[in-house]
Amino acid sequence: MIRRPGRILLLTGAVLLAALIAGRVAAGFYTEALWYQALGRSSIFWIRLGTRLGVRLAAGALAGGLVLLNLWLVARRLGPVHLRRQYGNIEIAEQVPRIYIHLGLVAVAVLTGWWLSGLQFGGDAALSILAWLRRVPWGSTDPLFGRDLSFYVFSLPVYFRTIDYLLLIAMWTLALVLIGYIVVGTIRWRGGRLEVEDEPRLHFVLLAAAIVLLLGARYWLGRYGLLLDGSGIGGGPGYTDVTARLPARRFLALLSAASAAALVYAARRRSWVPAAIGLGGLGAAALVVGQLYPSLVQKFRVEPNQLAREVPYIRWNLDFTRRAYGLDRLDRRTIPYHRSGLPSWETLEPSLSRLPLWDPAPLETVYNQVEAIFGYYGFPDVDSDRYPTAAGTRQVAISVREFDLEGLPESARTWQTLRLNPKYLRGFGVVVSPVAESIAAGGPRRWIRNVDPVLHDPEAPAVLNLEDPAIYFGETMGVPGGGQEYVILIPGRDSAFTGVPGEDYPAGIRLASFVRLLAFAWRFGDKNLLFSGELTDDSRVVYRRSVRERVAALAPFALWDRDPYPVIARGRVFWIIDGYTTSSTFPLARPLRLGDAGRIRYLRNSLKAVVDAVTGEVMIYEAAGETDPILATYGRIFPDLVRPLDEMPAALRAHLRYPVLYLRAQAEILKEYHLESPEAFYAGQDYWQLPQEDANGTSRYRPPYAMMRLPGEKRTEFVLTAPFIARERENMTAFLVARSDPPHYGELLLYELPRDQQIPGPGQVAALIEQDPSISPQLSLWRRSGSEVQLGDIRVVPLDSAFLYVQPVFLSAREGSIPELARIVVSDGRAIAMALSLVEAVRAVESPPPVDAPGPTTVAGDASAAVEAWPLRALELLDRAERRLRSGDWAGFGSELEELRTLLRELSQRPRDEGGG
Repeated sequence: MIRRPGRILLLTGAVLLAALIAGRVAAGFYTEALWYQALGRSSIFWIRLGTRLGVRLAAGALAGGLVLLNLWLVARRLGPVHLRRQYGNIEIAEQVPRIYIHLGLVAVAVLTGWWLSGLQFGGDAALSILAWLRRVPWGSTDPLFGRDLSFYVFSLPVYFRTIDYLLLIAMWTLALVLIGYIVVGTIRWRGGRLEVEDEPRLHFVLLAAAIVLLLGARYWLGRYGLLLDGSGIGGGPGYTDVTARLPARRFLALLSAASAAALVYAARRRSWVPAAIGLGGLGAAALVVGQLYPSLVQKFRVEPNQLAREVPYIRWNLDFTRRAYGLDRLDRRTIPYHRSGLPSWETLEPSLSRLPLWDPAPLETVYNQVEAIFGYYGFPDVDSDRYPTAAGTRQVAISVREFDLEGLPESARTWQTLRLNPKYLRGFGVVVSPVAESIAAGGPRRWIRNVDPVLHDPEAPAVLNLEDPAIYFGETMGVPGGGQEYVILIPGRDSAFTGVPGEDYPAGIRLASFVRLLAFAWRFGDKNLLFSGELTDDSRVVYRRSVRERVAALAPFALWDRDPYPVIARGRVFWIIDGYTTSSTFPLARPLRLGDAGRIRYLRNSLKAVVDAVTGEVMIYEAAGETDPILATYGRIFPDLVRPLDEMPAALRAHLRYPVLYLRAQAEILKEYHLESPEAFYAGQDYWQLPQEDANGTSRYRPPYAMMRLPGEKRTEFVLTAPFIARERENMTAFLVARSDPPHYGELLLYELPRDQQIPGPGQVAALIEQDPSISPQLSLWRRSGSEVQLGDIRVVPLDSAFLYVQPVFLSAREGSIPELARIVVSDGRAIAMALSLVEAVRAVESPPPVDAPGPTTVAGDASAAVEAWPLRALELLDRAERRLRSGDWAGFGSELEELRTLLRELSQRPRDEGGG
């Protein structure tokens, strides 16, 4: 026995442990409430918290009540319980009060209920219950059961979750009851056999019958599940599902109820025969009716005449899949493609003059090499946007200079540095480049550059003036686990700000009391918060500085894009991030695996969120387009969260763009679901694929943003494009375009190409470029001379009756080099030309030279052409070397000089009869 001092010590330890756990939980609740309050969104916190607690308490009370009832039935058979105490040489047996046993049962029931409710309804899973209660009717029904689609999206998941929860309770209760009856001795092993008294036997049978009955309920709901996990073509239900599996599940549900009744009857009659017949019949029926019968129907009725059997169900799948992914309003057009001479540059200029020539990858390299300035700054990625200028709208690349912890030496990563030093708590400024041009040295033109001061190119539009360059909230800053989960801002320390906190200062939580300080120290497990002498009452703790994490905390029901993009407006940087509503239970639609969302059957770009990079303020807007029932449902739950799109400031609304993730998902579906005829879909003879797709169906192709004039349109616009090629071939079959400019925002155009012509796809054009007798030698020359040649992504430009293919060529030295835009390659699918500019390359293709004449490039051709062109090439290399020398780029100067030396060496080794003297 534990003596009194030991019991006091044990009790004290238990109380301290409970206090630590409770304090941690309380600190988490308190600091979360402060965070939402700082953003003016306290209602979201209380709705989420109230929903979690309400659902878990209700579910826990149900589980705890059932467990307590069953344990109380067991405890009735328990006789007096004695504890033996030793007092010297005397042993005394002391009876445990009955109230202690009852309190123990209550404790077990409460802990069990809370634990089981957490398994099934933990986190934001409770929101699905609230969505079910506040659901908005879809206004459309399924063709098999006639149920509104909201039943499948909102109700069915809750029903399945509830049944699974009741099954979990029943099985856990059965285990506890078994242990209890063994303890009280009503189940025992005696005389070599197991003895079970009548009351425990009846108790076990009732629990087993409850489990069987719940399995029957699952069979009954499983009828609707056939619209989600059918075996038909396209992932929907097929003939076998509707004619065999559907009646089978209905029969098995009724048989389960009969089997449960047989179990109860057998227990009351003290005979196992009815129970054996009921359970045996259910098992046999599950095998024969549930498995064997559908297999026979599939083999002997469907497979011999599959197309005729499956046509109605394929039509369902086609229709609902297009609806699920927003393809039911796809505008399909035809390009009357024909091979002819390329129009003149003057004709093509509206389509090509603003075409982007810089790819994100080389630009990111340039920015990180030239514009990072300090080691602790970096550019995580490069985004595309457009801005108005005096000459019209221009496409730009824009990248934010964010703080990069990896750039700090280990010795500098102290608590004060990472938490308090304003220089290391933020990024600073952006770099903006017009992507349709470059400077004379081959680098990108930078409209905005440098750190302090921020420099603006005279040609940059006034809207790009950056008055508040600080970046406290970004793509990579404050990412959990990144070393800066929180920072402390002390007003007056950062010279970047002179305004009023909360207006042009990061929104944080004032450490105005010791209670707040203690709560945050407890939350982050950081004792330095308590002992630092630099903190004042005006100091502000700021966390969730990652844009994606910040918006996800406010709208957890949405899937948020991994690629927020920056916009300059009102003199500072704002982030725009796309949000999606998804469902894995939209009926009859083909499933699609999509990143963090997993396997989905419904996708809508329903939300646009704006995050102020300076203050961290978040505003969420409803995206343009049709009403989304999922968003409408959560709008009932969080009535003040989502605003109409027309309330977004016009300066930001002008920069909305169709998201890449959404178009990629739609393109993935369109590879097969562009077919409208069930017969053609079944045959699969006209399936498409995206470029650069491997044998597993994974495409590395990233749709590019581009300014171009679409066929039949009068003005240039900002679009997102994706070409399709024939499956297992490379010829182009269609061209998908997503429009981003008003009044056409969100419109999808599918330009279909004639099947009787071989129209080159991007892969075929890339192969032609590499093999071209005028271009290939020049690429080889650059590679041999120590330069790294990077062929950019091919831009596919639709013309009124043809396509133009444009590919930039980037050069850099092999060791830590800065890429330059060296050449532009242009092709119309037949002729190919490479030149210093897009205009020259287009004109070379427009007027191709004779077959035996030198090629259209300025630097490549056959042997004689190369010799004739060498003076121009040598002069060009010399000019570039001098520019490098004047700018102090010694590595670039050496690279250009080495290329010039290689050219002269090769020419000196040619026979004189090749050079014509």
